[in-house]
Amino acid sequence: MRKSIFAAVLAAVLTLCSCASGSDVTTPADTYEPADTVTETGTQTTATGETTQTPDTTDGTVTDGTVTDRQTEPPAERTDAPEIKGTVVTAPGEAIVYGTCENDCELYVSANGYSCTARSDGVYFAVPVTYSRSVNVTISAAAEGKNRSEEVSALLKYKKNAGDTGVTATLGSRVVEKKVLPDMTGENAFDGDEEETVAKAAAYRVRKTAEKAEKDVKVVYIIVPDPLTVYPEELTDDMKAGIIKKNARFDQAVAALGSVEGVTVIDLRGAMRQNLEKGKLYYKLDSHWTELGAYYGYGEIMTSLGMTARPLSDFDVKYIDIDDTDMNVYSGVGTGEMYESAPFVSPRFEPLCPYFLTKEKTARFWSFANSFFTGKTSVEHGDPDGPTALMLFDSYGFNLIPFIAEHFGTFVTQPVWHYNVDYSLVKKYKPDYVIELLAERDLGELLSST
Repeated sequence: MRKSIFAAVLAAVLTLCSCASGSDVTTPADTYEPADTVTETGTQTTATGETTQTPDTTDGTVTDGTVTDRQTEPPAERTDAPEIKGTVVTAPGEAIVYGTCENDCELYVSANGYSCTARSDGVYFAVPVTYSRSVNVTISAAAEGKNRSEEVSALLKYKKNAGDTGVTATLGSRVVEKKVLPDMTGENAFDGDEEETVAKAAAYRVRKTAEKAEKDVKVVYIIVPDPLTVYPEELTDDMKAGIIKKNARFDQAVAALGSVEGVTVIDLRGAMRQNLEKGKLYYKLDSHWTELGAYYGYGEIMTSLGMTARPLSDFDVKYIDIDDTDMNVYSGVGTGEMYESAPFVSPRFEPLCPYFLTKEKTARFWSFANSFFTGKTSVEHGDPDGPTALMLFDSYGFNLIPFIAEHFGTFVTQPVWHYNVDYSLVKKYKPDYVIELLAERDLGELLSST
């Protein structure tokens, strides 16, 4: 029985081998010709006119008609939908819409024919909208490497009798006062007589300080640029349309002051622009520079005075969410609504002057306890080998003075909003320097300052 089965199997094997070697069987080489047309994925037409499906070889290889080791890109993840926290009407037909989103998003804003593309400030946004009747504003967001989010919307009611708060938002989620826009556009340029007045006032200051101090005094003007001068890419189309000559008054002030013998002009535009990638140099919801921005200004000031600034490694930089800012107040939003994250700088060394120690390091931006911030003249002592200085300052001085005071043996500060020197202080302290710090937005004060 076993022999019969074995014989049958052997006979079948021999039969198959005979068929495989017969002339009626063709090999692939006998019929295959290169295809006349080949697409990456689609059809292939052979020389015999037959049409076959071509394998998809994207990110893979073809072996005997089979795709191997194929890799496909997964579909991009969708950005989370932004959240609108609130809206505020800033003027008839103008509003700011604010909220949160994924970090560093492109924002797409539309409302009844109005549209703009803006950027978030980290996870926060505050975008401008103009409209002529009550409308729904819609916003979507796109984070880097992700698809655009779903749209969210909020109702904007048109209020024809709304008061003008004097603020507006840019395409960088920055809220600014409208009164600073002429600084950027050049609409407030000095005329010829005004430039001459600026130079004459500076020359008077040189003479008067020398007379009262009974020695030559170095008169220094430090000019801090407006935020939009440093970040012009944030301008809306309407803002750009008003440009006559960018920062014309700034250029004129630098030239007029610099023409006076005995005057040093420190133009901080370059220092700010050179350090844009180092962190947030200006608040987005406040009209001032941050402590980090003031640090980079301080570095340029020390270099201009022939002194050496401390390296940033001597300080800790910490970002804190804040809402107690001037634009929150001016816009009518109030605290506890719009937020931003801002850098605060603390010394790692034991300060010689009290300014770092007495200024509260909290999320409350204006929570300053020292008499230095209450409008009183302050006298402090830093480096015992350092020179004596009298400094006139506006609100930009709040974040700057803690850095520079350390370098002077006697440092006298005079908070001013009229930008005139108190020459009794010059007579009393006989400073080596009389320094005036003023913001670009206040350059008009040079016409009346003495």
